[in-house]
Amino acid sequence: MKDRARLVIIGAGIAGCSTAYWLARLGWSDVLVVDAGPLPDTGGSTGHAPGGIHALNPSRLMTRLGMDTRELFGELSWQGRPCFNRAGGLELATSAARWHDLHRKQGLARAYGVETQLLSPQETKRLSPLLDETRILGAFHAPGDGIVHAVDACAAMADFATKAGLRFEGGTEVTGIETKGGRIAAVQTSRGRIACEAVLCAAGIWGPLIGKMAGVPLPLQPCQHLYGKTEPIPELTGETRDAVHPLVRHQDASMYLRQHADHYGIGSYRHEPLLVEPEQIRKHKDAGGQPSVMGFTPEHFEEAAEAARELFPAVGRARLAE
Repeated sequence: MKDRARLVIIGAGIAGCSTAYWLARLGWSDVLVVDAGPLPDTGGSTGHAPGGIHALNPSRLMTRLGMDTRELFGELSWQGRPCFNRAGGLELATSAARWHDLHRKQGLARAYGVETQLLSPQETKRLSPLLDETRILGAFHAPGDGIVHAVDACAAMADFATKAGLRFEGGTEVTGIETKGGRIAAVQTSRGRIACEAVLCAAGIWGPLIGKMAGVPLPLQPCQHLYGKTEPIPELTGETRDAVHPLVRHQDASMYLRQHADHYGIGSYRHEPLLVEPEQIRKHKDAGGQPSVMGFTPEHFEEAAEAARELFPAVGRARLAE
């Protein structure tokens, strides 16, 4: 590993690899990306995130970024696999207030140039066949949304950046940051010292640790997010494609559902905050070696499970496998 670079990016997940990719597009080459984990699946959130991308946001700027992100990932492939599955996105309305809000969102989408439409319950059922359409008033459909295979996207972007002269080093833990006169001087790692002019922190849930090394407090608090996968669902027997059903969001229950071939994933934010200190995350590893995957706590998942049973009976009948 070389001992100097103009810029050191700490973290080779989706944020670090994306930054390296765009710097390469802008003509940068003297950049070193380091990560404590193996490449390209480094052990952070990127490796197990469900990967949903929704372009529309109340902010026009964020919507533009979302649309550009969909376009970029749609162009990427890794080892013959496309990095983006344009399966579409659905947001369900189970109350009059939510249905009214989805009409407001449709107006935003029209103003911002995002292709969307409001669907009847029957139209929604045709796109998401496991849905009990009698439980909803309608849905907001964004056909351009979908699911990114984030680790493959990281590998593809890192490959592009590497060919442009940037360097990536896995198995390289940052142990300290040297400053001189209020400026970055070097990054200390488990594999040696790297003199540099600047550091970009893309360490995600470990970001506060990096900030502390540089004497810069980062106001970030890692939190656990519950995500469970069902056992195979009989109605999907024989399905091997990653996802042909749209990614579904049920905002009134703070949850979402995502198809994984013949089973489903259920994500929930409707539970008490489960705070984790960044110092503890790297000490934890599950059986598969993912330090950022904590133990599943079913007592915090019951509300999401009940909502899944009501809206998607076939999903609700399947036991959680993980």
